[in-house]
Amino acid sequence: MNHIKFSLLVFLFVFSNIVSAASWYQVEVVVFDRLNPDLDGEQWQNEVFNVRDNLVELQATDTSDGLVPYMILDKARNRLNGVQRVFKLSSQYRPLIHLSWQQAATQRRQSRYVHLQKLDSSSSIPVANTGNLNDEPEFIDDLIPLNSIIDGSIRIRSGFYLHADTDLSYFKELPAENKILRSSEESFTGNTDKTVIKLKETRKIKLNEIHYFDHPMFGVILQVSRLRY
Repeated sequence: MNHIKFSLLVFLFVFSNIVSAASWYQVEVVVFDRLNPDLDGEQWQNEVFNVRDNLVELQATDTSDGLVPYMILDKARNRLNGVQRVFKLSSQYRPLIHLSWQQAATQRRQSRYVHLQKLDSSSSIPVANTGNLNDEPEFIDDLIPLNSIIDGSIRIRSGFYLHADTDLSYFKELPAENKILRSSEESFTGNTDKTVIKLKETRKIKLNEIHYFDHPMFGVILQVSRLRY
């Protein structure tokens, strides 16, 4: 009888974890730039870069199991490693950010924007708790934003449909002939200064599908799936 009770308790514990995890997502993002974009004489105006309030900083990978909100997952659990590999071998594209994290499924009012950042140095993303840096993904080195290449946020929200809100700024040096300067900037902006180029889009997405957010200068590949343990 005691054996039956113990087995029942184990089953209920495992089942509750499965149900709990089923309401969580694994969000994976690959941000890349185009090494040789076809500018074709097009001119780009410097966008206004704004930092959102109440951005969520991703948590460092925790060696203990558990549903830690916005925790970066171990690279071995990434599902887009093949995509990352192709970009690394490509002469046309350069991967800037590749990571996945876990988060609970939330309605729009409770959903949060997750901060993503790639720096000119080897650092890529600020985290709230670094822990042991030897255990961290290689893109986590520094908490201080020095000189950004990519900075912005992504939000995943649930409802009748699943939606992704992307708001990323790419800081790129453009030739003078491809830049549009506002009159207030002409007196102090040099030809080598970076132009802020934005990719901002809201899109309905489906679980497990690979979604591509395109831009002439850079792009984002996103996949949202059920969290599995």
